[in-house]
Amino acid sequence: MKFKITINDNEYHADMVDCDLVNQIADMCPFEVTFKQHRNQEYFTKLPSQANDDGCPLTTTILKNKLYYYQQWNAFVIVYEDTNVSPYELTYVGEFDEDVSEYLQEAGRNIFVEMDAE
Repeated sequence: MKFKITINDNEYHADMVDCDLVNQIADMCPFEVTFKQHRNQEYFTKLPSQANDDGCPLTTTILKNKLYYYQQWNAFVIVYEDTNVSPYELTYVGEFDEDVSEYLQEAGRNIFVEMDAE
C-alpha cells in the first residue's frame, strides 16, 4: 500500500508495511493534522482514532525517512534523524520514497500534514 503524505504543501509518497495496523491507519484517511517536533529527531501527532499494534514487531531504533507508530500515545511518527529511543518501543509502518529528512530538519516546531492512502 502507498500513502500520499503532504507536508506543508510538499507532496511525498511512502511504501507502507503490509499489516493490520497500516490498514487501520488507512481506514482513518484522508485526514489533516499538525505534527509537533520532538527532540530534533522526529515529528509526531495523535491519530484521529485509536489503532492497535498487537502482533506487530517493535523496535527501539528509529531511522530517518521512516514512519512509525507508538501505541502508548496513539502517535504516528515521522523520523528525520537516526536514533535509539530505548526504553520506548515503536512499530515500523513504512518508508518515504523520497528523502524528507533535510526538509524536516529545517521545518520548525510544527508541520501541517495531509495524509491519504492511495
